[in-house]
Amino acid sequence: MKRIFILFALLGLSFAACEPADEPGDAAKDYVLTLASPSVMNFAPEGGKGEIGYNLTETTRKAKPEYMNIEVKCDAEWIENVKVEDSISFDVLPNDGSERETILKITYKMQSLSVMVRQQGSGQVADVEFKATNLNGTYFGKLQTYGYNYFIVLSDTGIPSMNDYVHGGTQYRFDLYAGQTSAFEPVDYVPEGVYEFDGSGFGNPGTIDPTQSYYLNYGDAGNVTMDFASAKVTVTKDKIVAEVRMMNGKVHRVTYEGSLALDYPELTPADVTHSTQTADVKFDVTGGAIMAYYRGDYYGKGTDVWFLHMIQSKANFSGVYLMMDLMVDPAKGGYDNKEAFVGEYTVLNHTMDNLAGTFAPGCMRDDWNQLHTWYMNCINSQIDPSNWAPFVDGKITIAKEGDDYVLTMDGKDDIGNKIQGTFRGAVVDYQNQAYDL
Repeated sequence: MKRIFILFALLGLSFAACEPADEPGDAAKDYVLTLASPSVMNFAPEGGKGEIGYNLTETTRKAKPEYMNIEVKCDAEWIENVKVEDSISFDVLPNDGSERETILKITYKMQSLSVMVRQQGSGQVADVEFKATNLNGTYFGKLQTYGYNYFIVLSDTGIPSMNDYVHGGTQYRFDLYAGQTSAFEPVDYVPEGVYEFDGSGFGNPGTIDPTQSYYLNYGDAGNVTMDFASAKVTVTKDKIVAEVRMMNGKVHRVTYEGSLALDYPELTPADVTHSTQTADVKFDVTGGAIMAYYRGDYYGKGTDVWFLHMIQSKANFSGVYLMMDLMVDPAKGGYDNKEAFVGEYTVLNHTMDNLAGTFAPGCMRDDWNQLHTWYMNCINSQIDPSNWAPFVDGKITIAKEGDDYVLTMDGKDDIGNKIQGTFRGAVVDYQNQAYDL
């Protein structure tokens, strides 16, 4: 789409700040003007406050200087309230038209600097204007990526779950990665910020994964999907604006106003119980295998995470299978201390200031993957869904005895059955899976 830049050549207003006069008898002083901020500034259509930092570096010269000013000149009427103080401030008015730009010219004596101000246009023509009335989605966490994963759907109907297409509904699906975490919070919110396409696969903060982001319309003509060629999602307080270019070249502007809370209108796997136990569980394993994976501050809560999973028979990966997320004090040495996870753990609560010494209770993600701490049974590398239970309350203790570690689990699943047992085994695999920035 062709850009149109509008410059209003009206009154060339100048704004000045006085330079202190030299005291009589002092050595004459002069100053070199330099910028202390970027030479190009970008603003959203809503406008806002602008600030330009500058430096006056003192020099000396023989002749006494004349009285001079720092001046800022701008010919655009959409730049107002320019003030020169310790920095240069100004207001950018809202833009109801096309994208525009102008130059702020900053002068001091014979010196001159320029700062370009660019503002996006809210009146740029989109091929499709779509007003979303519903925001649904899921917080998935840090999936071995640099950012925290939020999957959101903007639609005109609302969707019962992430895999529900809803007849007659239009959906725009975005796989976002943020620099903020909602781990263990009772309600997940889409973090404010700007997200743009990034196909690196690293899930960097401020990016959108193009492989999981697309348009969907499920109507009488069938299920119509279309990939995005590019996308930019801007999240502000109670508002989301998405600019999407489809593979066919058409531009869609999607707007949503309302709460940024992520949830679905119906119960999802994350909301219901999942234990398939019909009675209390007791186990006693000797000679098992333990895999210990260090994940650093995996949940963004200032606490090291050791993910342990344990199998009764590693040869055919069968028998009692345990997995758990243990929150460990970073002062214990992180991955360099291979015994850092030895200790006692109680169930965490999101209100705690310090999560060290806790385990994350087991649950099911909205994509049906188990998360955190579980008791399970495996048969030839396959988890038996008729014999599993999330461990949600109680105590886990890990001790070192010779070359073995002994885990004791004493607590309950999510429907009240007791889960009690001992697992003794050696660590057969250590891995550093930390993805901290």
